Amino acid sequence: PYSFVVPIVGDLHIDPRKMEDYDVGREHIMSVIEDSKSLESKDRIALVSLGDLGESKNCDHNDDNPYELFAGTTQCHNLAANFLGSFGVPYEVIGGNHDLEGIDEFDSDDMNLRRFLKSHGKETPQFCRQIAEKTLLVGLCSTVFRDAKYTSHEVVVDEAQIRWFEDLVKSKPAEDGWRIFVFTHAPPNGSGLRIIQENHVVNGCCWLNHSNENQCRKFIE
Repeated sequence: PYSFVVPIVGDLHIDPRKMEDYDVGREHIMSVIEDSKSLESKDRIALVSLGDLGESKNCDHNDDNPYELFAGTTQCHNLAANFLGSFGVPYEVIGGNHDLEGIDEFDSDDMNLRRFLKSHGKETPQFCRQIAEKTLLVGLCSTVFRDAKYTSHEVVVDEAQIRWFEDLVKSKPAEDGWRIFVFTHAPPNGSGLRIIQENHVVNGCCWLNHSNENQCRKFIE
């Protein structure tokens, strides 16, 4: 009752001019999914995307604006939704530091976030999916780009999501056998990941809520 299969895709940075590369990658994952279907019921298989869905450069996608970045645009999110929905299993997605980058199309983070949610059929930035008995997949989404206090590429989980997550963890205690797998675009401070420390630490976008000392510390606590 505790087994499940969850393929995880990291920063896709989809370039619409190079979809054949993404088709090849999908086939690799599809082979795992198809093998899993003979072992698991369909409700125990799901795909998770960690965000940064589009390429952060112009991709010849908008003839009216040859300088527009592809990441964060309506085209980007619709294309990403079609790609993630093509694996034949449900998918969950969270936003990374590039997913609200549609600055030429949207005037605010809120407008850009609403487009992201609509394209992916999400009601909230965060997600919670029960994938097996007493086993949850939980995702927390970055919701700030234009409004960032320092670097726009800091992964910021807003206060509403943090409160939601705290309430969820309290309601599903490990003592009662619950297992919670948490997905975020950036790691929490204290995770011990060292590969990102050179560039991202200098720019203040290494860990979740990097520039907010109290919130950054909370993920450790």
